[in-house]
Amino acid sequence: MSHRVISGVGYSKCPTRHKKGTECRCDQLQDGEYLGAEGTHYEPRFAERSVPRPVIRKTAQIARLTRTSLQSRVERLAAISNSTRSESLGCYSSPMICQDFMDNTHRQTVFQAEQLEISPNSHHNIFDPDQHGITPPTSVERADFLESIFSLAWPDDQPNQVSPTPSDSKSGEISELDDDLGDWEDPENVQGAMIGFLPLDRSVESNGLPFILQSYATWVSLFLFEPLRVVHIARNAISQRYALGDEPRQIMSLLAINIYEITRSMDYNRADLSFSTIEAILRRRLSQAKTRIMTSRDMDRQHALGAMLFTYDFICVLCKVGPLASVLSFMQHTAPVFRRACPGPSEGLVNLPTLMMTMIPSLQYYGAFDVLLGVLTGRPSFFRYAVDFSPEAPESLFLLENGPGIRWKYGIPDRLLLILAQMNGLIEDFGPCVPREIVDKLEGEIKRMKPIASTTTEPVISIGRVVIQECWFSAALIYLYMGLCGANSTDARVVRARDRFMKFLAAVRPRRSTDSFLVYPMIILGLAADDWHVQSTIRRRMLGVSECSLPGTIGNDFVRILDHVWSKRRPIEWTDLRQACWEVLGV
Repeated sequence: MSHRVISGVGYSKCPTRHKKGTECRCDQLQDGEYLGAEGTHYEPRFAERSVPRPVIRKTAQIARLTRTSLQSRVERLAAISNSTRSESLGCYSSPMICQDFMDNTHRQTVFQAEQLEISPNSHHNIFDPDQHGITPPTSVERADFLESIFSLAWPDDQPNQVSPTPSDSKSGEISELDDDLGDWEDPENVQGAMIGFLPLDRSVESNGLPFILQSYATWVSLFLFEPLRVVHIARNAISQRYALGDEPRQIMSLLAINIYEITRSMDYNRADLSFSTIEAILRRRLSQAKTRIMTSRDMDRQHALGAMLFTYDFICVLCKVGPLASVLSFMQHTAPVFRRACPGPSEGLVNLPTLMMTMIPSLQYYGAFDVLLGVLTGRPSFFRYAVDFSPEAPESLFLLENGPGIRWKYGIPDRLLLILAQMNGLIEDFGPCVPREIVDKLEGEIKRMKPIASTTTEPVISIGRVVIQECWFSAALIYLYMGLCGANSTDARVVRARDRFMKFLAAVRPRRSTDSFLVYPMIILGLAADDWHVQSTIRRRMLGVSECSLPGTIGNDFVRILDHVWSKRRPIEWTDLRQACWEVLGV
């Protein structure tokens, strides 16, 4: 089955190998070990970066969590209990991954190219918290957790109301969050877990691999929803890729330099970034893979996986610094190679649960992001996905705390992503007239879903992660009612889902660690916002994220799309999204 071609989209060398008498030993690197100048071997030094923060800071956080009066908490919790998902206010837990899942994962046969993106040690599984020293999450009363959420909102924390209308303000406002990129403190010590030593001078040749690790560690701590779940597998993958040869090192070095500049501050000069060089290399690799088709399905899949090796990294960074048109253009160029790299037969629909079970980030991310872009733009996704479960990929796995999806990237629950993929297909088949029995089934599944509260040393981060998942549930209901049922923004069901989303949004202070993962669900919320105060709140929270405040970025593109939708000054329909994408961006 060929992918969909959618029109309207415009758009170093190893330091030790070349020293006389020195053998390159990059491929011998073990977990947590590094080679310095002249091949000196260094053991990991995690201890110096793992000292707990001062007790006084923890005490202050606890005091902050209990600051709101009991009466205020009860009143706010009562308001939530009357929302569209009141039936789910019972106890919920974050179950640990079952042993059957671990055994099944370890029995999987992978190609050599696949092993470049998964842990080289079969016993070291990305989805096993015990491997990383992470305390298993504990069961928590949903009401108690919501009480903690609302204890974070003070009278002076409510979204600021601005006097001009949304369309009167420029979409390139300066970020106003209380912690921008340059001030990020890595509260979970992700960098310590990934690199284990002090920052290095990138100009020193022998620091090539450590500098790449350092740059990626900063990226992971800033832009991943649950960075500790992937920090070790990321380190292993980087070390293995570095040993593949000159071109992989060149790609990694260029990516690391760009990541370094981006994560230092969003006030970078995009003209100085070497993105065009990276994109040219990756497009050439993908084009070569397209023209070379192996006779064996297994060999052809391995070849395609090798060509996709750095696509995940590039698309992730491109989404922070490039426009939506550039992202769609690169996704379209990658599509034929992605299809050949997918597991299973080369014909027919890609099975999304099976794809997620591969544990290969480049495949998982492409499939998931393709689904999300279909929702966020109203455009057909590049592929239609089957969401049928199988004994190898049962539904129960996608409800676990350590499930095989990419919640670690965006915060969208694994099972909900599969439902969004199903909804995309239903809209293509039925438009806004999906049969009532199907809608009722999807509505019930979404309302029964529960957020997962993973354990962290930072209470504010843990609470924020639950809020983000709850907002995704509300956004999915808005998509269901408006996209599949044809309701507009004044429909009672849409209003209930919107109000519930807004209550969670108002319950937490504007912080980068929360709002950067709320940008995508807030786009869906914006289509349900026919009230000026709601629109201004959404706009302010989105522009508070630095990536959205810069013109020419995908985040700012979505702000402009919402501005165009809101400018109609009438009840909003889901089809307005697709029209706005075309009229504003030409995609």
